[in-house]
Amino acid sequence: MVMGFFWAGVSIQADVVYLLNMPEKAEIHHGNIQLNVLFMNNGSMVEQCEIPNKMYVLVSQKNTIQKKVLATSLEREKIKVDLNPREFKSVNYVIPVPEEVSEEITIALECTPPVTIKIEEGLSDERSHEEFSKKELEQEIETDLDRVETIREESEKNIFENQDENDKWHSAMIEYFNSHFSPYDPMYFLIGANPSGGDADLTGDFPNARFQISMRYKPFIPDTFMADKWSGITNIYFAYTQNSIWDLHGDSAPFIDTTYRPEFQYLWTDVFNNSENFLSKLDLLFSLAHESNGKAGLDSRSINYFMIRPMFYWGNHNGLNGYLAPGFWVYLGSLSDNPRIRHYRGHADVKAAIQWADGIQLAGYFRIGDELEKGSMQLDLSYPLGYLTRDFLDFFFHIQYFTGYGQSMLHYDCREQALRAGISLFR
Repeated sequence: MVMGFFWAGVSIQADVVYLLNMPEKAEIHHGNIQLNVLFMNNGSMVEQCEIPNKMYVLVSQKNTIQKKVLATSLEREKIKVDLNPREFKSVNYVIPVPEEVSEEITIALECTPPVTIKIEEGLSDERSHEEFSKKELEQEIETDLDRVETIREESEKNIFENQDENDKWHSAMIEYFNSHFSPYDPMYFLIGANPSGGDADLTGDFPNARFQISMRYKPFIPDTFMADKWSGITNIYFAYTQNSIWDLHGDSAPFIDTTYRPEFQYLWTDVFNNSENFLSKLDLLFSLAHESNGKAGLDSRSINYFMIRPMFYWGNHNGLNGYLAPGFWVYLGSLSDNPRIRHYRGHADVKAAIQWADGIQLAGYFRIGDELEKGSMQLDLSYPLGYLTRDFLDFFFHIQYFTGYGQSMLHYDCREQALRAGISLFR
């Protein structure tokens, strides 16, 4: 009996696709036609697959309208299996025979190309589909999977070659963005209260919001002429961070203050890297930064500084882990518009975090001024909402508490406390 496999062309999840396995001739058994569907992991990693116990197929005959028919699995219940790359799970389904059955019938899984088979009542063959030995079936499947892979590669190649200019431009932009851009500091949007402060603008009746965006740009990437000449050039970054405090309650909802921080960075990654040790990794960041609130006159605040930040990563990525990243800097240029800012910001800070696997995380940011009592502390507690929504919400629930000086550049010499909650895209 000749077996044929047909690529479904639709993923049921991640890299899992299904294949319709049908003989050229099928026999009616007890008023049903049996279908064999192969669920295959077409990716490069292990995938957990939930196989449905019911699925719709489209059935048509010569000169008849295509009908949607419910196929029922002989397994009766849903199955969850872990599939290794190029591994498959074979599942049998049955569909009822149409009221008037012709010699040929066309069957297709939903949103897939149709397959035409011949049907003969009471057809007998030397070996039925069920009697195929497992070894023979696996050999034929392996051969056809190779053919399926070739068909898919050719199909993808043809699709790409037939793209119009807009599609090619769109694909090129996505590839460029993925190669050059990455997150830097946490990105969040939080709403809460700013209940205390020495200035009337800081009392912050509810709601009072704070949000931050932060990105890195890598101008030189691997596999380029410059990178081949000097590999260290790929460690150069341009970074930009913007942090705003927004008075949602006030007239016209004004921004209380916004801090802009462009940086030129050299990031030396994997100075030390050994995942088997408790101290698993060490990175080293060198940064030349300008920080300003973008205002003029009496409200103008700006500083320039050079910073060194070693970043120590510890623990097991599948268990308890975290990082410790102290920073040390020197001021450059004039501080005429905020001469006392160094007394509140000092010359050092510490970033630290502790978390379980990639789940709940408690992060802290601690800054000590030249006058020890004029520092600040910020605590950030976050949890991935994807864990609670089966990855429907791909961001984090975020609570932030701040106390001390320097929440904004404009009021760097005013003591504040703030508690806010919201979401973060990157932590």
